[in-house]
This record gives sequence, C-alpha cells and structure tokens, in this order.
Amino acid sequence: MNDPALALRVLISAPVGRDAELMCTHLQKAGMPCVAFADFDELCAALIEGAGALLFTEEALSHEALQKLARALDKQPAWSEVPIIILTGLPEMETKNRSFRVLTRRTNLTLVDRPVRIQSLISAAQSSLAARKRQYDIRELMEKLEDRVHERDRFLAILGHELRNPLGAILLASQMTNADGCLEEEHAHLIERQARHLTRIVNDLLDLSRVVSGKIVIKPQRIDLRRVAQQSLQTLEEASRSHEVTVELRLPDEPLTVSADPVRADQIITNVLTNAIKYTPEQGHVIVTLERDETDAIVRVEDDGVGIDADRIGTIFELFAQAENAIGRSQGGMGIGLALVRTLIELHGGTITADSDGIGKGSRFAIRFPLATASTDTAEVAPPAATIPLAPRHIVIVEDNTDVRELLRLKLRRLGHDVEAVGDGVSGVAMILASKPDMALIDIGLPRLDGYQVATQVRSKLGGDVVLIAVSGFGQPEDKRRAAEAGFDDHLTKPADVQDIESLLARFPVKE
Repeated sequence: MNDPALALRVLISAPVGRDAELMCTHLQKAGMPCVAFADFDELCAALIEGAGALLFTEEALSHEALQKLARALDKQPAWSEVPIIILTGLPEMETKNRSFRVLTRRTNLTLVDRPVRIQSLISAAQSSLAARKRQYDIRELMEKLEDRVHERDRFLAILGHELRNPLGAILLASQMTNADGCLEEEHAHLIERQARHLTRIVNDLLDLSRVVSGKIVIKPQRIDLRRVAQQSLQTLEEASRSHEVTVELRLPDEPLTVSADPVRADQIITNVLTNAIKYTPEQGHVIVTLERDETDAIVRVEDDGVGIDADRIGTIFELFAQAENAIGRSQGGMGIGLALVRTLIELHGGTITADSDGIGKGSRFAIRFPLATASTDTAEVAPPAATIPLAPRHIVIVEDNTDVRELLRLKLRRLGHDVEAVGDGVSGVAMILASKPDMALIDIGLPRLDGYQVATQVRSKLGGDVVLIAVSGFGQPEDKRRAAEAGFDDHLTKPADVQDIESLLARFPVKE
C-alpha cells in the first residue's frame, strides 16, 4: 500500500456495454487514475495491492461477487476503509430487493442513482478519494506515533539502566559501615562520585528538554579556552583514573580567546572527553590538543579506544545514537551527550566533527569555536581567585526533606557556621524574623507556605538585611526570574552542593 501510483487509483467494474470505458475516460480527464476490470477476481487482487476507491455498477455485484469483495475487504489493515461507489437504479432491476449490508459492515458505501450526470460521478469520486487520502494521512501519523513509542520505550530502558548503575553503587557503598557505624573514606568518595554522575545524567536530561523546546540559553563571555580545558580535565581526573586511561593535555603558549558561555564550553569539552574515556579500554590513551587557525580555536580529542564503524559516523551526533559494539554497550550511556554537544557548539557558531579508521582503531573529534574578535562586546572572565577561609556566618535552612535538611546543617556546622533549620514555610518565616541570620537557604516546594511566599514576607519585614537564596529542583530561566521577583538574591538548583553554598557566602559580605 506504499506505492503512490496504486494508493489513489479508482478500480472499476461495469460489465454492461461501454460503461466501464466511459467512466474511466471521464475520471481520467478529471485527473483521477483508474483501471477497469472485466474479471472480478483480478479487481479483488488489485484492491489488496492498493486502491483509492472502488466504482461499480449494480449489475457487477452478484451474490458471488459480493462475497469475494467482502473477503478482499477483510484482508485490509485495521485503519483502511476503502470507499465504494455503486451506481444503482436500472429500470430492469428496480423490482429486485438488493442489499449491500455485507459491504456497509466493512467500509464506507455511497449509492448513486442512475442515470447519473458526469459531473455528479466525478464529484462522488473526488470526495471518495479525498476521504481515502485522509486515511493514508492518519496511517502515517499512527506509524510515526508508534515509532515515537518505540523510541520512548528504548530511551526509558536505557535511562533505567543508567540510573540503576550509580544508584546500586551508592546503595552498596552506604552499607559498607564498620563496627562503629562509620563509612571508610574510600566508600564516602565513591558515594560522592556516583552522586555527581547522577547529577550529570539529570542535567543532561534537562538540557535535552531545553534543546527540544528551543529554550536553551547561551551567555557568551570572553574566555581563554585553555582554562576551560584544564577545568574539564580536573573534573574527569577521577574517571580517567578509575578507567585506567591516561589523558594528556597539550596547550599552546598563547591564550585561545573565544566568546562563549563558560558553563556550556566546559560542558561541550567535558562531554566529548567523557565519551573518549568511556570508550577507551584500560591502559589506553586520550590526547587533548588545543590549537588555532585563522578563524577558530580548535579542541582535538583523540583516543585509541573502540573506534566507530564507518556506517555510524554520520549518526553519532543524533539523539539516542550509541556505539553498537559490545564494549561500547557495556559502558552504557543514554546517547544524548554528543547530540547536546552538537547543539551547544552550533549555538556558539562553531562545529564538531568526528573521524575514525574503524572498529578498534580509535576516534578523533574536532571542536571548533570561533575566535573572539577585538569588537566582541563581552567582558573577559578573570581566573578564579585564591580560596580565602570564610568568616563564620549565621545561616537558616528552610527545607522540608528531613535528610537533606539535617545533612546540610551538619556539613555547614562542621565548616564553622552557626546553623538553624526548620521544615515548613510558616516556621521558616518565624525563625528568620526572630534570628535575623546572615543568609537563609529556602526550598521552594515547602508545606504551609511555599518558598516564594516566605521570601515575600521576610523582605517586607527585614528589607535587605538578610541574604535569601532559593533552593529548587527547577532551574529554568523562568524559575530564576520568578525567584528574583519574589525577593531572592540568588537561586541554587538542586542538588545543592556545599561548595556552591560556600561560593555564595563568599560573594555576599558579612553584616556589620
């Protein structure tokens, strides 16, 4: 039924005189392809191959012909109801009681009295073909929906696999307590490493949602790409060590200044480098080289890992694409990292390409960022300042999740801060107004009063005397805008890292 030449043709059976020939001639002049059949078995076979409508004179439909046609209609797919037009009303047949119920139970039937005007016949055929065309459109939509369902199910299966791996490691490590109920340092680090891996998975999923909806935001600044590459390697140092893969960074002496979002630039390089480490066997090597040509800063990532088959080079940047060889599949991955990389680099006006000599022969990626020009209207990002010990602060935590609240309070107290914590919005307002802390970390999804209401009430009473930080699982630009409108000074997206909180403390001065 996929041949367009067959899908919208009119099949005709009219055994008396030249009726079939004349109807076919007029329909073809009106732009409708048609075929006349003298043999009814041949017409039924042609119906199974494909048809837009069937046109019969009443005398063509003997009892035997009706049964044959009914059997042919039964072989049609569930979505198909091929329209049938029957010319009825011959004077010599008016006394006969004809029933076409066997057809109406299976498809759409139109009866046209004779004698019929040519224009009426053409109009009936056009209406039937238009209805048939809508059936084909619905069939294509159904097939696309089925494909999407299959893609969804495959994605959910992969996502479940990717989430269970780190969750399993976290669960096992959390049970490795000694006789005193304490975790060894090795297992504590493992839990932190796997939790960060889970965070990256969630962030990739959120970025995927922003890519699909066209809401991903780029905030370009003048940055030295060498620093970004160094930061990416530091982030993946533990991953390369655990995989027993050596990573070498080759940097030019001169700065590679580009106009890019520093967070997204780090994400681009980190995702490609993560892929290289993941698909390189133990004792393998990854080389990251930064260079420039006349127009671009280039990051080259080369590995001696599993490689990419020539047939798959063109698809690895598509969503859910993934290496099919056994080693690649065992390393997991949802198949969205490189798709995100391509979108992010294109938003910067750059490109990414991949090359490989085949399975088992390694891979080469080239990421190109346009070099910043003298007229680029952005400020250059300064290198990170040296870490300065923070003065103790008075902090209030308003968080309804007991585990998060207590662990965050314990960690901040160990860092020397005076910390109080409550679990709902009403208690949060009362505690902040009573104790007037330096900073309040306020969850948005609180019982009794939500975080926005807490911020509004606190601001109305204390003005700018307290720093309010929104802590939320929602991190879209709209969420941050709403937090600012409610009176928050800044916004942290969950999971909130203690280092992120300390960075915020460093940004806001101690109250006099």
